[in-house]
Amino acid sequence: MRAKGWSNPATTDAVFRLLQRGLPKAAGAGALGIDWSGLKVADVGTGRGHFSHRLGEMMAAEGLTPAEHIFACDLIPESFEYDAIACHKTGADGRLPFDDACFDAVISVEVIEHVEDQFAFLRELVRIAKPGALIIVTTPNTHHMGARVRTLTWGFPHLYDPLPHGVHDPRLCGGHIHPISPYFLAYTALRSGITDIEFHGDRRKTSASIWAVLLGPFQLLGRAFAAKRIVNKAPELAQENDAWMKALNGWTLLTSRTVVLSGKRPA
Repeated sequence: MRAKGWSNPATTDAVFRLLQRGLPKAAGAGALGIDWSGLKVADVGTGRGHFSHRLGEMMAAEGLTPAEHIFACDLIPESFEYDAIACHKTGADGRLPFDDACFDAVISVEVIEHVEDQFAFLRELVRIAKPGALIIVTTPNTHHMGARVRTLTWGFPHLYDPLPHGVHDPRLCGGHIHPISPYFLAYTALRSGITDIEFHGDRRKTSASIWAVLLGPFQLLGRAFAAKRIVNKAPELAQENDAWMKALNGWTLLTSRTVVLSGKRPA
């Protein structure tokens, strides 16, 4: 059965590029050019299985057995639509159904915005990752210029809207309950034990690019005043945040539909 997940294909492609960069290279072609010998990947919060399905198809085309390398889990495993692998049930308390330090890569695509305790969620990703393992988390970008304009005019950033009040568990209503900006995603990841944090995007939104050009002078002016204030008030704070602030004000995060954060569990 073909998985019909909500994930944008461009987001999955961005994750694939990071896997290609971070996992061992294959001598031959291989699925994504990766040597999958002994490697295990966790697809956390898989939903209908879009990511697992695309990666599994690539593996199967190379003669690999997807179930030996891809391990999916979700709060509602009955929604999973990819028959080649099993989907394990996530605990009601958020605990993932996997042992400590057992995965070479831990992937979570468009999940953290559905999670109540985002610190606990990221700590679970770190727990199941092997030392030195790659961790990738994606979420809708509330920081791009189109999302900022939508927040100004409507009160909600891109891909966020009012939620129904009558649903007992808001995580199950299909809505995004916990928006998180790129900066606070990185901060939460850092506090949860993830290192080597980098920001990436998936595809640039035309509307965000237009707004970034139109509002660029105002954005630059506001950024300059804010940066000067922080430098004068807390120079050490400004210095340790410098790389993240440059990324936040770069073209990728100002225009990308999705934030793709990569990092590692410390070796």
